[in-house]
This record gives sequence, C-alpha cells and structure tokens, in this order.
Amino acid sequence: MSTLSDLLLVDQLSVTDRKGRALIVNFNLHLAAGAIHVILGESGAGKSIVCAAIAGTLPEELNASGSIVLDGLELTRLTRIQRRATWSRDLFLLPQEPWNALAQTRSLERQLADMPRLFDGADRRRAGLMTRGFLQRLGLSPVSDGSKLPCEISGGMAQRASIATALASPARLILVDEPTKGLDAVRRQEISDALRVLASEGRSILAVTHDLSFARMLGGTLSVLRDGGVVESGATAGVLREPRSAYMRNLVDAEPSHWPRRRYAPSKTILELDRATISVGDDRRPLMTNVSLSVRAGEIVGLCGPSGCGKTTLGNVLLKLHPPAAGSVTWFMSERRRYQKIYQNPGAAFAPWRTIGATVCDALDDTNDPKRLLPRLLQSVGLAMTILDRRPHQVSGGEIQRISLVRALLCSPAFIFADEPTSQLDVLTQRKIMDLLADFVIDRNIAVLLVSHDGDLIDRMTERSIAISPADNSSPMGVAALWQSVRRTTCPR
Repeated sequence: MSTLSDLLLVDQLSVTDRKGRALIVNFNLHLAAGAIHVILGESGAGKSIVCAAIAGTLPEELNASGSIVLDGLELTRLTRIQRRATWSRDLFLLPQEPWNALAQTRSLERQLADMPRLFDGADRRRAGLMTRGFLQRLGLSPVSDGSKLPCEISGGMAQRASIATALASPARLILVDEPTKGLDAVRRQEISDALRVLASEGRSILAVTHDLSFARMLGGTLSVLRDGGVVESGATAGVLREPRSAYMRNLVDAEPSHWPRRRYAPSKTILELDRATISVGDDRRPLMTNVSLSVRAGEIVGLCGPSGCGKTTLGNVLLKLHPPAAGSVTWFMSERRRYQKIYQNPGAAFAPWRTIGATVCDALDDTNDPKRLLPRLLQSVGLAMTILDRRPHQVSGGEIQRISLVRALLCSPAFIFADEPTSQLDVLTQRKIMDLLADFVIDRNIAVLLVSHDGDLIDRMTERSIAISPADNSSPMGVAALWQSVRRTTCPR
C-alpha cells in the first residue's frame, strides 16, 4: 500500500522484447522520499532494465507495461519528449558506463557547472564555486582534474565525476547503475557516504549493484533479482546476514573471501619492464620512476592501488601503447597479437555500429583451433551464440565484459593485461570467469597481469602481487601526484 511519503511507485512493471520474451516480470517498488533501495542480482538478471524503464531510456526493441508514478506523475503516460524533460530535473540516471554520462568534448568542470546554472540560476562565478565543491567532495582536484576531458581520466575517476553530476542535480530521485565499478574500497565507501547524505536531504536512491559489500554500506531495503523476477526482498542488512532463498545464500557464499587459493608453476619470462619512468600529460609529469617488473608464463600476477594511481597507464606501457619516458619494455614473443588487453571500459573496445560477432571474429586467425574454441568459450562464460548477432548497446555491461575475455583468449595470447576484468560481474559469474582464466593460464602457459580493487580476489587468484603506492602519502587519493614505487606486497582489502 502506498503512502503520502512515497516518491516513486512502481506497480507490476514488466518488460518484453520483440519476440515477447519476458525480461522483467511484475516488478513492484514503493520508495519513500529519503529512502534507499538496492536491486541486487547476477549479470543479465534485468537490474539495468528496471532502471531504464523507470528513466524512460529503454531501447526501442523493448516494450514496458505496468505503472511508474514519480511524485504523483504517471511516467508511462508521457511521450518520449515529455519524459526527457524530467531528466536531471526530476530524476537522474547514472548509467553503468561512467563515460556515457559525461560529454566527451568538454572538461569535467565545465559540464558540472551546467547543473547549478540551469537549475539554480547560478551565475558563472557561483556555479564555478559549487562545481569545485562537488569535485572535492568526490576526491577530485578542481585544478588538475576539473580541467581534464573524460578521455584523460581513469575509469575510477570517471565514475566519481559522474556521481558528482548527480550531486549537482536537483532531482529528487537518483538512479545509480553499478556506481562502484572500478573503485577501491575507500572510494566505494565515499560513494556510499555521498549517496546516504543525499538520502538524508530527502532524495530517494535506487541503486543497482552486484557488489554485496557496497549493498551492505548503503543499507536501506533490498530486492534480489534473478531472471527478471524478485526472489527475495527485505531490509538489506537482514537479507545479507540471513538470506532465506537458496539463490541468495549461494551469492553470499560465492564472495572471493571464500574461494580456494590458486597455485602456479611459472616458467619462462614473457614480458619485462626495466628501470622505467612513466609520464603522463602534455607536460610529461612523472607518474612512476625506476619501475622494474617481470611476468612469466603460467602465472597470474596481481596489480593493485587506489583509483587513479596509474594502473591502466602502466598496463599501456607494458603493451607498448604508451612509451615510457625512460627505461625499456621487452617482449619475449615476436607477434603483437599475442599481447592482449581486457579494457576497464569493455564497451570502448567494440565498435558500436558492428555486431559483437563481427568484432569477435577479428580475433580469429586461419587456424581451426580458435574457430572451434569460440562456442566452448561462450558456453564457459555463460553466454549463448546468439549474443554475437547483437550490437554492444544491446547487451549488459557484464555480458560485454565476458565477451572481452573471450575475444582476448581467441588470440592465442602469451600475455593478457586484464584491467578490472570482473568489475561488472556478480560474485557467481566472477568466480566462473576467474576459474576459466586461471585454467587457461595453467593449461596454455600464458601470463596475466590482473588489476583489481578486490583484495580478497587478488589474494585467492595470485601468488604474488604488485601494489602501486604514492610517493607523498599526504596527497589525497585521486589527486594527480608523483607515484614512484612498485613493490611486491599483499594488496589491501
């Protein structure tokens, strides 16, 4: 039963595709002003579809039925143009890929300043002051980060910048789709704190996540989604502490802290970085100095460090996509295609106008082995062959992340730089994917440098790890600073 305090009422929401296949079945939600609700579930369960249906951003090939009432306004009766008019003003949707929420040709500070100017009537000076406050609140520097374009920042920094746009919005309903993807534990806590502050100010938060630890941080209430239907709901703390359904119990038991530890027998060196200086920006500012490391066939090596510290840049140097300012990178295999990357933003590696199958087939060579391997790999990651007929925007972030792994493995790699390869996956799928990767490492004698913010995952999947630590510990995380040491250590949790 609804109450006068309800801001959002979703009643019997169902979504089908053109063939009539049900993607969401009778989803219900009553969200009071200032309340937090979490939708939890595995990749492909339909979490993002619920958000898109509420926001009015469903693809044209999907049809929604049921009732969605926001602050007394029945959204399903509005035209597409009328629903667009509610965006940012009445509801704010942060998509799963943070780059999709940011204008690619404008600096972070300029586009964030649009919010107070458009909705608060702030002049340029006041809008600038407010924007700098929003950036600082999310651990971003107004000076060094605010002037950057989205393509010049890390995935974690893009995630925080997109959250800052929500802070600047006057919308009473904030929809956030996987807001902690690619963030370390400190940043996840900061995002959680920021969202709970918004709730304390009377805004309602609907958060989609597969991250159980983030759900615990947020609190509020919880719906567990599986195959488009709710299998369990209740207070977040209670559901996660004492799950009633077998499915939810499996999710809790599948967290990386419960995994067995992997063991390896590494052999020949595949890649070596010797006394390198890594610089970034037009001014060639040093990011790391005197860096040396090697990766051998038959092992997974962990790479960790706070968001924005330079893990992706280091990987690009190892793959010869970004030259070091000093020192050398040595490959011990001659073929470039054997050195592969799984991108932190996997959608960026797929042309939006081509089918996924066309992009994946680029990885196939003339031998029969990759062609035979493709169906087996898709089955191993829980995907059907029909996904190859879709385009990137027609699949979930978790599905495109799994496709990225399949594509890399089809190249007969000697080395893979895996940049947060499971950040968009639920714990059940994450376990399956990491087991597949480890089996490939052992059976095919390949090397993997694995980037992750999950200390438990690094602990279970690697026997050695490398942590990037700041030269100046007084510098706030996320602010551009001199990072100069790489040390073998256990990654922080």
